[in-house]
Amino acid sequence: MAEKEVKDIDSLIDQGLNDEKSELDLREKELDDEDLIKVLESDKIKGITALFLEFNEIGDEGVKALAACEKMKFLTALNLFKNTTTDEGVKALAESKNMLNLSELILSDNEVGVEGAKAIATSNILGSLVSLWLGDKLGDEGVEAIATSETLTRLTQLSLYRNDIGNEGALAIANSKNLSNLTELNLNWNFLEGEGVEALANSETLSNLTQLTLTFNPIGWRGAEAIAGSANFRELTLLDLYETDLGDMGARALAQSTNLPNLEKLVLIHNDVGEGVQAMFKDNKNFPKMTDVYFYGAKAEN
Repeated sequence: MAEKEVKDIDSLIDQGLNDEKSELDLREKELDDEDLIKVLESDKIKGITALFLEFNEIGDEGVKALAACEKMKFLTALNLFKNTTTDEGVKALAESKNMLNLSELILSDNEVGVEGAKAIATSNILGSLVSLWLGDKLGDEGVEAIATSETLTRLTQLSLYRNDIGNEGALAIANSKNLSNLTELNLNWNFLEGEGVEALANSETLSNLTQLTLTFNPIGWRGAEAIAGSANFRELTLLDLYETDLGDMGARALAQSTNLPNLEKLVLIHNDVGEGVQAMFKDNKNFPKMTDVYFYGAKAEN
């Protein structure tokens, strides 16, 4: 086994520390648990409000140490995207009084499952969260825990991409009583079909959405028709339906919709939309604010 490279932790902190913004940026530094623990021992990090740890190798022991560190009590933003923490590490965060000020938590592309989702959903500590990115093993059960949480009532941004979510998960979100403040919902890389999208489209809970991304879900023409016919999606400015099996029928339904007056950007790449239907979006009076429509990776003139 190759000997582990010894990192100059002090230098890494000096390079990543922004005193003016009280931020520490340590993304893509090949940090593991031991390295993070050394970072947390430094007095230089006292008072930071944002910690960026994306693309490292931090697991449960590192996250536990972070949760236990009193220097983290002013933290409002924590980004652990693309690391190796599991439900065990997430539970430590959810139970730590040092996380009381946290408003943004990014845990996508880790190994978080149902129990991690439940820990966050039932946490009395994390009630101030407005932005949550979570995954990637939640499934419908984990999503239901988030959707029925009695403490996650302030969320405006929710990202649950690549979590094996199906129609039941979509229905849980649609019926949620605590997600009415959402403005951005990311459900990319899941298994939502027309039925699931119909539930979302009929949900008054989601009437404040301005951004909805459903890429790589087999929603089909039925899902597109549900979106097109929804009076609850009138505030949408961004709708991303990259590779969602729409075909001409689904794209035509969107082009004819009068329920999306605020739409500015529409992504319909890889949906087998013919030139005739594409032309329906040009100078379309249904979309007075539209600036960008994308087909096949290219932006169509509007």
